[in-house]
Amino acid sequence: MAVSKELLNSVKLYCKIDFDFEDDIIKEMIESAQEQICFAIDDGSTPEMFEGHAKFALAVKKQVKEEYDHRGLSADSNRYPLANGVLNIIHQLRLRGGDA
Repeated sequence: MAVSKELLNSVKLYCKIDFDFEDDIIKEMIESAQEQICFAIDDGSTPEMFEGHAKFALAVKKQVKEEYDHRGLSADSNRYPLANGVLNIIHQLRLRGGDA
């Protein structure tokens, strides 16, 4: 799924990023976070299935912020694979399925 300018701007606002020279990196992080969250919800789910769902959008923003803030840390750093709060949202979206 291509990252829309609206989504990019929304994520940048959430992450407090006010410059444009890393937009390509942020777009990659958005796509990666969407894929990671969708796979955790249900194998075969896609970002389009959750388009317009505020909790999915919030989970993506939280995960992108986590990845952006901690990029470059090595494997010896003790970090959870998902940002704080994202796992709770995933559980809620699993239970609701397509009705999120």
